[in-house]
Amino acid sequence: MRFTILLSLILVLIMGCGRKAPPVPWSTVVPKRIVDLEAKSREERLLLEWTFPKENTDKSVLIDLTEFKVLRSEGDLIGDQCRGCGEKFNVVFEGKLDPKGEDRGKRMSLLFETLEARKVYVFQVITLNRRGHPSSPSNPVTVFWDYPPPAPRALRVESGDKRVDLQWDSVFNATGYNVYRRGEDDPFPLQPLNREVLTIPQFTDLSVENEKRYIYAVRATKRVVKTDIEGRGLSSLPVMPIDLIPPAAPVGLVAFSLRQGMELNWRKNQEPDLLGYYVYRRKVGERDFSRLNPTPLTKEIYLDLSVQIGEEYEYVVTAVDNSVRKNESPFSEEVRVKYIY
Repeated sequence: MRFTILLSLILVLIMGCGRKAPPVPWSTVVPKRIVDLEAKSREERLLLEWTFPKENTDKSVLIDLTEFKVLRSEGDLIGDQCRGCGEKFNVVFEGKLDPKGEDRGKRMSLLFETLEARKVYVFQVITLNRRGHPSSPSNPVTVFWDYPPPAPRALRVESGDKRVDLQWDSVFNATGYNVYRRGEDDPFPLQPLNREVLTIPQFTDLSVENEKRYIYAVRATKRVVKTDIEGRGLSSLPVMPIDLIPPAAPVGLVAFSLRQGMELNWRKNQEPDLLGYYVYRRKVGERDFSRLNPTPLTKEIYLDLSVQIGEEYEYVVTAVDNSVRKNESPFSEEVRVKYIY
């Protein structure tokens, strides 16, 4: 027993001799600074976007992000310069976050509508933990604001095979255009289809799917110093790209006389949108082919039961896709055979 107590005292003395770092005040463990704040004009409004931090400044996992604040200073636009910018920041928006930490690392979007013409705005964002300790202000973004341009007129939309072409009349005083697209039951997204502001009044969308309806909007932009101010949009009627390309003609067609009739075989087409095949026949000496099956065949085989012994026939096969138009391929190579069974 005496030995056990002595050993315990030695362990306590040894452990107590290690150096301890000074305690870190809670006020210094704060969310990391936001560094990707962006500002974009969207339909006479201003869109702010940023990503919430995942870590604290000491690189520990951020588990208590509870609030954010948007700060703004404003000045007057004189020529292409700002008078009074950055002198005083005020809180213009406060938001509460999910206490379970679901918002950390997520992308945030926030729209502002009450901006004045001939003003310059500087925005920053801070986040706060549950103790109310704030992060450092984010990277600042400067917005030069003025009256937006009017909406374009006479939007013309033409659909094709996996494409939609748009044209519109030029807008006076506009320096560019943005094109947006949505489904029939969806709102327009915050980001345009074009990566850079368009400088000409036309656009071709090659990222569409056939047989699906889309609605487009075109908005003019006006460059003010370093900001592209976007006006209201002109929307199109629903438009649907249509598959216009038929499958390839089937190959390898052969015919065999059987007791039940004439059997036809051919190779399988490889198109992913293939619906099936049609078989056509004519007697030797006839001008036109007649289709034998009313609905497309799903297998590369057909038995013609209506042949007569001693008659000579010519056969061809076509492939058809599953588009709305049911595009049909050209005829395969003819096979000529006499039914002699």
